[in-house]
Parts: sequence; structure tokens; C-alpha cells
Amino acid sequence: MPSDHLISSLCNVLFWINHARSCYKVRSSEELEMLSEICFILAEHLLKKLLVENMDTNSAADVKDPLKLQYAVEVAEIIFNHPAVTASLSCPLSGNKEFSDSVFGETLEKLLVLARQGVHEMDHHVLNLIRTVSELLFPMCDDQVSQQVSNDRMQISRAFKVLERKLFLVFKNEFDACIECMDFKLLVPTFYALHTLIHFISPFELLGLVDWLFARIDFHNTTLHVSTKRNALFVVLHLASCVFDFLSAYMGRSYPECKLYTLGGTETQFDSLLFERIFCQVLEFGFHFKLDIADTCLLKAVKVVKMHNASHYPHLPSIMVLSRVMASTPVNIFSYCLHKIDRTKADLLYIIAGMNPLHMSVFGFMFSEVLDKTSFPNANGKQETCKYSFSDEELVMLLPTVNLYLNSVISKYGGQLCKPFEVINSVYGRVLLDGLSKWKIFVLGKKFEIGVDEPSIASTEEFLNLFSDSLLAQAIVMVRDYLALSEDTTRLDRRLSLFNSVCPSSADDVFDYGYGETGLDSLKQPLEFVNRVVAKTNFCMMLLFSDHNPSHSQLDNENKDVVSLQVTSDIEKSRVRFLRMLINSWMLIVKKFPENIDLSGNIDGQNISLFRFLEIFVMNNILDLTTEIHDRLVKLDSLPFIEQLVRAFLLYRFGDLATLKKLRSILTSLSHEKFSCASVIQLLLAHSQFAQSFHLACSSLVSTQFGMVFTPMRSILRSLVIPCTDLDTMNCESYKLTSQQHPRLLELIKLVRVLIHIYVQQREANLGEDTGINSKELLYLLLSSYGATCTEIDLEIYNLILEIESNDKSSAGTVAEMDYLWGIASLKVRKDWEQDKDMQSVDPKNIEFFEEHRKIKFRENFPVDPKLCAQTVLYFPYNRSVNEGTLHRLQKDCSTVVHEAQATTDKQQVYDPVFILRFSIHCLSMSYVEPIEFATSGLLAVTFASVSSPDVDMRKLGYEALAKFKSALEKCQKKKDVVRLRLLVSYLQNGIEEPWQRIPSIIAVFIAEASMVLLDPSHDNYSTISKYLTNSPSVNVKAIPLFQNLFWSSSITFRADRLWMLRILYVGLNMEDDAQIYIRNSIFETLMSFYSSPLSDNDSKDLIIQIVKKAVQLRKAVWFLVEHCGLILWLSSIVSSLYGESHDRKNVALTQLPIILEVVNYITSPRNITEWLQKHAMEQLSELATHLYKLLVGGVELFKGQSTVCDSVLKILTLVLKLSQKRKIYQPHFTLSWEGLFQLCQAVEVCSKTRCNPSMGLALKGVLMSTPPVTVLRMDEEKLSKFLRWAVTTAMQSKCKNMLQPEDSDHHSSAVFGTKPPEECLVSKLLRWLTAAVILGKISSNLSKLKNDSFPERPSLHALHSWLGCHEKGHGENAGDGCENILAASIFYLLQLLGFSHGLLPSAVSALSLLLLSSSSGKLEISNSFRNYGLSYLSIEQG
Repeated sequence: MPSDHLISSLCNVLFWINHARSCYKVRSSEELEMLSEICFILAEHLLKKLLVENMDTNSAADVKDPLKLQYAVEVAEIIFNHPAVTASLSCPLSGNKEFSDSVFGETLEKLLVLARQGVHEMDHHVLNLIRTVSELLFPMCDDQVSQQVSNDRMQISRAFKVLERKLFLVFKNEFDACIECMDFKLLVPTFYALHTLIHFISPFELLGLVDWLFARIDFHNTTLHVSTKRNALFVVLHLASCVFDFLSAYMGRSYPECKLYTLGGTETQFDSLLFERIFCQVLEFGFHFKLDIADTCLLKAVKVVKMHNASHYPHLPSIMVLSRVMASTPVNIFSYCLHKIDRTKADLLYIIAGMNPLHMSVFGFMFSEVLDKTSFPNANGKQETCKYSFSDEELVMLLPTVNLYLNSVISKYGGQLCKPFEVINSVYGRVLLDGLSKWKIFVLGKKFEIGVDEPSIASTEEFLNLFSDSLLAQAIVMVRDYLALSEDTTRLDRRLSLFNSVCPSSADDVFDYGYGETGLDSLKQPLEFVNRVVAKTNFCMMLLFSDHNPSHSQLDNENKDVVSLQVTSDIEKSRVRFLRMLINSWMLIVKKFPENIDLSGNIDGQNISLFRFLEIFVMNNILDLTTEIHDRLVKLDSLPFIEQLVRAFLLYRFGDLATLKKLRSILTSLSHEKFSCASVIQLLLAHSQFAQSFHLACSSLVSTQFGMVFTPMRSILRSLVIPCTDLDTMNCESYKLTSQQHPRLLELIKLVRVLIHIYVQQREANLGEDTGINSKELLYLLLSSYGATCTEIDLEIYNLILEIESNDKSSAGTVAEMDYLWGIASLKVRKDWEQDKDMQSVDPKNIEFFEEHRKIKFRENFPVDPKLCAQTVLYFPYNRSVNEGTLHRLQKDCSTVVHEAQATTDKQQVYDPVFILRFSIHCLSMSYVEPIEFATSGLLAVTFASVSSPDVDMRKLGYEALAKFKSALEKCQKKKDVVRLRLLVSYLQNGIEEPWQRIPSIIAVFIAEASMVLLDPSHDNYSTISKYLTNSPSVNVKAIPLFQNLFWSSSITFRADRLWMLRILYVGLNMEDDAQIYIRNSIFETLMSFYSSPLSDNDSKDLIIQIVKKAVQLRKAVWFLVEHCGLILWLSSIVSSLYGESHDRKNVALTQLPIILEVVNYITSPRNITEWLQKHAMEQLSELATHLYKLLVGGVELFKGQSTVCDSVLKILTLVLKLSQKRKIYQPHFTLSWEGLFQLCQAVEVCSKTRCNPSMGLALKGVLMSTPPVTVLRMDEEKLSKFLRWAVTTAMQSKCKNMLQPEDSDHHSSAVFGTKPPEECLVSKLLRWLTAAVILGKISSNLSKLKNDSFPERPSLHALHSWLGCHEKGHGENAGDGCENILAASIFYLLQLLGFSHGLLPSAVSALSLLLLSSSSGKLEISNSFRNYGLSYLSIEQG
């Protein structure tokens, strides 16, 4: 149906809705109600047709279509201005529910339920209609579009604004009427209507309404009854509470700016001043009337402040104002909250005390006074007798705030313990120990409820933070500290008694079910249940292990003589029992929640369910506990619970990668224990999914080559693809290893390796019998999924194959029997060979026939891929050795955190040379391949490359393969190709001077490439290499073959010759010996000089830079390049040449700049090179940094979207600035002026994709590494303001999680356990930098104003005062006030963020004094502009 017809139908339906309502007011009837309901159903259907089907409001194209948007404007104006809607809001119908006089005295949740019951159904339908239209129109009003579309959207906003004003006017009139008649029941329908539409109204419009309502309540009017005032206050507080809820929900989302988009207006900045006014009014009325609803409203308000300040995208001015709001909160709020403490007041204390150090100190003083049962100070500072003491439950509720106070106290005392800490810890320790000894009764109370909505899914870190911040977890931490400081309670018998009370002998698991809960099926509050399990597990681990509790690190040694053997034995038994309980708990979880399986295995980086988290948490503790009690488990006769764990894994979690890795780690730690490993192996091999996992891997091994290859590759170097830079400027996904396509199979193979290793050990120690494991079938299965590459999964498979063959005589030689075929080839030939073996046993005379048939099958299924052989030569794995410790690496790989398995260091997929060489030796020995075929397939090239390996065993295999190849060549006819290959082998052989000699990589690569070129007469370098080999009887391992001939070639193909040699140089530079050859032959000097010559093309330049990049990763080469070749200046010249606006120049910059930055990173990584550069080449580094700075600032467009390149430039600038700071004062320094710093910040801000980009933090670190500018007081005010906003905002983002907690590290834990203090945050560094800039700037400014004769002959205090107070003549009194006020506001705010850190306070106060000291008035005052930046007015009289 056309949109015009739909709108006409909608108008018709609305007419009947209005008519039915008008008639209903005259005479109510059920028929009219039914008619009205039908009309509303029709109206909603028409709206969805118009705004959803005909125009998708969630589609960007439809929302921006002016024609379709015009229909939305008509709908908005019709609905929002219709008489039926206006009548429903202004004159609601009477409902069937009678309200009590105290209806607004109920909680907000109950009030809304009662209001819903009291609103007439017709009015409720109208509200639903408005809400439906608003929800459909809301997406149209939240982004920037064309002017025409923007005008249409403004019409929608104006239509809703009219409705909003009508609703506000009705609410105000009815509120006044209710005050006059002293009856607020009539306001319930309008309040419900306002709450229904609250999410579409600007929260600050609502706060304006709240402000107006507060003003209408005349508390000084004695004619008004107190109940009327209270009911009016209830209404206002409920409305304010709703607004605060809306703001909290909005700030909990990720949004690009601190702007609130509503249907009534396009955008609204956070109105901090209005918020401050409402906050103060709520605070005042709460103190006066002592209402629970006021406490709740106040708590919601301070949560809004905390969330706004901790936002990832803070709006600095509003944050500074809100910080002032919290700082100006009267201290009598603590005396108010400390009387009759409940959970709301406790949470309120926690947030307020955590946001201001003054409030923290006041709380600590009051709390300590109450604990000492002395006098309690009231709000007026007078003393009154304290007739009140805290109950145990109230102490527990105050625990989070107390912990904050203890942190601040320890910080004040420099990390040392002090009396307040010891007193509070002693009180809490006794209370909590008494409660925790009655675990179940104590923890099941409501006081330990987390009190948040249960998250369905969250990340592991979020769950851990949630539970570690819970009240129960903090109680356990306090007990831990108490045990650390109480000598009489750290005895083993005391801890054992506590453990037995928490985990009685009758308990089989660690679960504590609540009232009415009988198992995992009947949980009423799953989040609280998991919180109790986590806390109980941590508490038990703390009690049972001294290592788990840092406070008991020396306990066992100190008490070794006094602890009885019986107690030691009992605690060891308790540890084993707790392990059983954890295993039983894990088994219950996996049985109940089979859907928990997370096949990806990366449980840290993604969201998981609540019980998935619990499962992983319990398994982590099983692993930790198994490792801790290893010595005790050795003494046990059997470990049935370990076997039960394995069986449960096989039944319920076989496909779970995370659990698989955990189980492998557990079994690795139990390698010597007495459990039936053979039965476990049998169960594993018999599992239905075990073989299936290998078959899936086998089916994915799609080889590009089967059978012999007769068309030779033209060149190995043509397969060269320069590995992409580590930066994000190039896409290298297609060259990464693919070994992680089967991460579960990888972990499964590792598990089998561990089990085989344990099984062999047990068999040798006669702890287990040979149960006849079919290892041969396992070998066939492993070969079928083997790819013969250096990927991690293939290396694990090959190591497992070797272990099985070496430890099982029945399986020895299985790989050789299969002719070293792998993957699909092994599957194809196995069946035929088994048939041949059966026939051969029947008819032994046909041995030659079967051998020939075997050869034919081998050649048909020849699995070698020449392209992969070429890759192996180009990216030979020099770190691969023949005899790698098989199980040692597995035993070390037992981390408690599950991460997705990582690929090997090589970025290219290459063959495993160990296996390939053995394969080559076998096929040459058996004469399965001809020498020419061997060379054509690329196996000869791999063999040549292997003799450059640093591993002698690898070279032995390579030389053996070459010997076999040479023998095969001698048996061949003297064909042209055979003669050349003989010449090549002789060329290498004649240059070998000692057994198993390692030849340089550059020589090996040249010979490997020559082995392919000599098979292709059409190759450009065929004749050159042939002549060279003819004229050179032996290889010279100290020179680079044909370098001068080809690099400086004058032939027609000179460019191709040079590029070919450059590729040889790139591929052949791998080891220190290679670097020595390059140095001896002046290769680096030649290449660097050629780079700048007119003959150099872009391809040559790219290769030269790549060669230099590889060279600086070698110790000899990097020193030579830096000291003797002027590498820094050479790189600087390249960077300077990248300036320019041309398209080609930009392309070159994008290609070469990331490589240059990597080269610089490699150069500056070694400490000894950095120190040399600092002493002897600082000027060169400064020149390079200058060019990089100019490129970054002047080429902003070049860096857009290139965040990692930008980061690298910033790191280099920071490093150079840091090195410059370490130089002597008389040496040249690299510095950036104030204008330079400002331009750098602007450039980084433009380059960053988001305001939370890491580049912002790096830029700030670079700024802070520069010398504080002494001209800070003479800067342009606008630029200074922009710079400081950027700097403060960036610093805040670096610590936004716990930004407002004073000294947010756990200071009391560091004091008790002596842990290392955290690294200084950016906020602290920025504060120190600014204070230094102000102090230096003030001194410099005053120094410049002094005349030469102003200095006194003798220094004196009066002279110093005069010098600091001098001011330049001819300038106004307010000169420089703008910059001073801006700086003072920023310094004070940063100091406030850090909780007025005691270490930074003196310098900050000094800077503030210099900024705000006025010589004309004897006052230190903060002006209005200073106040506008978020600081309270301050006036300090000088004495």
C-alpha cells in the first residue's frame, strides 16, 4: 500500500481513538474499551508498515532519503500533536486502582508497578503508541547529514519538543495543585507517563524540571504540613533518581563523544553546573529529612560522576567541574552515613571517599574514633559522647571504604606499616576470622551479595575483576593481611582448623548452595553462587599453602622445628582432599553444562558464559594445586581421582581446546606419579573423535604436487616474496603459517606425547605392564596427517613419531617401511603395499616385481612440491636442529592461562629439512628418483641449503644426501644436464676443507639457485653461471660469486642481472659469518652508495633497504654499518627525500618508511649500541629525528590510517629525546620548541582514528620526555588551552579504570608483602612536567626582567623574595593571567586526580604559588577563569 494511503488510514484510526475516548469520558463501557484496543492495534500495524517496511529506519540509505523522511515527519507531527495524545497526557482517565496517600513514599520499583496498575488501559495504549513512534524515529536523529535531511529531522525533533513541553507543563501544574490540596495521588498517572518517555527526553531537560520542582517546595512555609513537604520531596527525588539511572545507563556504553542524543534535540553537552545544583539540593534535603530514597538518589548521582570521570572519552571541562562538586561535598555526610549504616550508605561512603583525599582522611578519622570508642565529632566539630559502636555486619559493609583508607595511609607513610593500619587490621581480622570460621552461615547473608545484574557473558578478565572486587573477596584479603601480621595465628594448626571449618570432611565439592538450592539445577542466584565458589577456593588455597599466601613465604622454614609431624601430615592430607573436592566440582560442572565447550581455546580474549568461567577457574586451581602438592602425590599408592578427571574430560570436554591444554599441563606435572597411564592412553586412542581429528587434518592437506615433475622451475629467486614489515602498512596474511587451522589436533598431539613419555617411564620402572598399545596404527594415523613442514603441528607430529619408534621395538622402522611418504600419499600407498606384502609372503620369487611395483607407486605419489622446496631454500629454518629436546619444551609449556597456540617464528611455510633430508637419502638410496628429477623437484637445492645450517647433525644429513646424489650422478649417462650438475657438485666439494664444514648461507643460496638455473638454458644467467663454474674449480667461501660481474653488469639485461644479485644478497644474509663476508667484500658500502646514484631504480632501492634491514639484525653487521658506513645519516637522507606531494613520492614513502623505522628500531634496541650512539652519534640521531618529525607534522595525510607507522615515529622521537636528556649539559641536545610540541600533538590527533588511540599516549610520552618549555607563561592562551586539554585527557585515558582512587595501587599489600610498587602513570608524569615548566618559566621570566645591577652583592632571603616577586614595568596587572589560570587549573586538577600524592604535593604547591601569587594584593587567590576550569574558589591570606 502506498505511504499516502497508510497515512490517511492512520489519521482515520486516530480519529476513532479520540472519539472512543471522548465517549468513554461521558459514559464508560467495555465496548468502547474494546474498540479503543482494536484501534491501537491497527495504529501500531500502520506505523510499522510506514516506518519499518516502507522505510527502514535502521537503514542509512532510507534514513537519509528526503522523500521517505518526509513521511516520517508527517507521522511525527500527526501523532505527537493529535488531540487524543494531548488529552491522554493532560486529562488522564481514572483507573481502577486506588492509591494510598504515601504512594510516592514507596521505592521507585514498587511505585512504577502501582502506577502501571492505576493508569487506565486507554491511556496506557496512548503511551505505548508514543513510545513505539519514538523508538522508530530515534535512529533518524543521531548523525550528521545534508541540510535538507537535517531540516526534516529538526521538524521531527520540534514535534516531539512540543509534546515534551505539554507534558512538562501538565506535570508542573499538577505538582502545584497537589501541593495546594496536599494530595499527590493525582500526580501518579502523569509521573508514569513521564517515566515511560524518559529515554527520549534530554536528561538535562529533566534535571531542569527537577530543579524547578525543588524551587516550588517551600520548606519555610509553616502552613504546609510536613507530610506534604515529604510527599513533594518524594516526587522530586524519584524523578531525579530516574534521570540519574538514565545517565548511568548511557555512560556505560561506548560512545564517540560526551554528547547525549535525544528525540527532543540533536545533541546535549553534559551540563555540569545544572547537575551540581541538583546534587547539592538532593544532599541538603537528604540530610534534613533523612530519607532512604534521598540516600538512594544521592548514590546514583555520585555513580554518574564516577562513570563520567572514568569515561574512555572524557569531556575535560565538565569533569573538572564535577570533581569540584565532589570535593565540595560537606564532610558531615560521613557522620550522617556512619549512623545507622546500610548498604546504600556504605556504597555512598566508598565512592565519595575514593574520589577525594580530604574526604578519605575525614572518614578515616571518624572511623578510627568510633573503633576506639572515644568521642564522635559531629558536623559542627563539637564533641559528643559516642553511644554507638559498629556491629560486625556494619564493619563488613564498610570494608571497601576502609581498604581505600588503608591504601592512602600506607601511601602517606611511604609504603611502611603504621599504627592506624595495624589497629584497623586487628579489629577486622578478629571479626572476619570469627565469621569465616562459620563459613556457610557467614557468606550466605545478603551483605555479601554483589548487587549487580548478572552478566550473561563477559570476558575472563571482567569476571575476575567482578569477583575480586566483591565484598567477600575483600574480606578474604583483609584476613590474609591479618594472618600476615599476627604471629599467633600463622601456625599450621590454626590454618588447618580454619580449613576444616570451611571444608568439613563430609563435603565432596566446593559448592555452597543457598537456601532452597539443592544443586546446580536449582540455583536462584548463579552470580552469587559463583562468587562464593571463587572466594572459597581462594581462601582455602591461602590457608593450605604458604607460597599461595605471600605473607607466609618464610613460614615453613621458621616453624619447621615447632610444627609437629602430625600437623604437617594432616595439612598434606587436607591438600589432597581439597584437590579431590576441586576435581569433583569440575566434574559436576562439565556434566551439568556440556554446552560450555569453547572450541577456539582463546578464553582470555573473548566473552564466555558465567559457568564457563567457573569451569576454567576450577581447572586452573586444579593445575596449581597439582603442581604444589607434587611431592605428596608421589607418596600415594594410586591416584584414582586423576583417572576420573581424565575420564570426565574424554566424556564431556574432548573437543575443548582450553581444557585439553590444562589436562596436558596437569599430566606433565604428574609424570612420575602412580596412575595408570596405559589405561588412559587406551581410552584416548579408542575415543570416537580421536581418529576423526586426524582424518579432518588429513583431508585439509591439499597438496599441489603428486608424481614426478619433469618441467623444471626457472629460478628459486623468482619465488622470493619479501616478508612484509612488522608494521601494519602491508598485508601479509597470505604468507602466514597455516598450522593453526587445527589447534585442537596440535594440543591432542602434545597430550599424546606427554602420555607416551609417562608410559615409557612407568614401563621402565616396572610400574605398568605392556598392555599392547597398537602403536603402529598410531604411527600410520600420524603419518596421514603429517605435512613435513616446519609448522608447530608438523614438528610435534614428527617428534611423536620419533619417540614412538625409539621406544617401541614393534614400531621401529615403520616410517622407512612407508618409504618416508606422508600425508595423503601415505594413505594411498599403504593399502597397495599391504596387499603386496601379503602376496610376497605367498610367492617370495616375485621380489623384483614387487620392488618395481613399489617404485612405480612411489613415483605416482611423490609428494614433494617444488614451490615449497624453493620456499625452504629462501627461508631456511636455521634454528632447526636434528636433536631437539623432545619433551623439555612441553614440560615448560604449562602456563595457567590459556592462549591460542602461536605459530613458529617463520612467516613462510617451509619443509622440515630434517625429515626432507632423510626422505631424500632414502629415495636416492632406493633409486626411486633419477638425479635430474631430484634436482628438478627442488630437493637438491634444499640439500645444498642444509650444509649452511649451524647444526652439525643437520649438515651431516646434508652431506650424506649429497654423497648419495653424487653416486647417483656417476651412474647416469653423460647427458648435458648431468655434466653441469656434476660440475656444480664438484665446485662445492673442492672447496670443502674439513669434515662437515659449514658453508656460508650466501654460498649455499648461490649454489642452490645455480642447481635450478643450470637445468634451464633459457635463463638469463645460464651462460654466465656455466662459464663461471667451468673456470672456477672450487668455491671460495670468503667471497660472493659473480657479485662484480652481475651487480655492475653492462649487458643488455643489466637491470635483471643486478636485481638477481640483490636477491641473492638478501636471501644469503642470515648468520654472523655471512655478515663478515659482506664486510670483507665491501658489499654494504657498495649498496648504500648505489642507492643514491641515478642508476638506482625503485626495485633496487627496495631490495637494498631490505638487505640493510636484515643486516642490522646481526651483531657484526649493525656495528659496522653504524660506526663505519654512516647508517644513521644514510637513513636520514632517505627520510628527507620522502617529502613531497606527488603520488609517486607518497607511494615510495608508504613502502620504504615502515622498513626504515624497523631498521632504526633494530639499531636502537641493543643497549651497547644505544650508549655508543648517545656518546658519538647524537647529532646523527637528532638529524634523523628532525626529518621524521617534519615528515609526521608536514605529511599528516600520509599517516592517516597508518597507526603503527605513526607509533614507530613517535617511539623514535621519544627515544632521541630521552638520549638527549642523558647528555652532558655542554653537549648538543635534541629539543622541540613549544610550537613544535603543539604541532606534534595536533598531527597525532589528526592521524589517530579514535581519541582512544594508543598513538595519543605515545605522543604524550614523547612530549613529557622533552625539556619543559620555559616560555610556558608567554604562550598563546588558545593554543595552551587546547594543548592542556589534549594532554590531560590523554593522560586520563591511560588510567581510566581506577583513575579516581587515591594512589590506586594496593599499597597495604605492598607494605605487608614487600611487592614492587607500580610504574608511574602518565598523569603523574604530566603533573611533574607541568610543575617543572611553570617553575622554570617563572624563574626565567623574572630573570629576564632583572637588570644587571639588580643582583645584590651578597645573597639574602629578602633579595630572593624581591627577585621572585618582581614584575615587568609597563605591563598591566593582569598580564599573563590567562595562561597562569589555565596552568593552575590543570595542575590542581591533575593533583586531585592523583589524590594529592604526597610525593608530588610540594612541587605542585610551589608551582601554584608562583602562578597565583599577586604582588599587588597580599593574597593567593584563584580567579573566576581559574574557577571555570573546575576548581573551587580559594583565598589564602598571607600572615
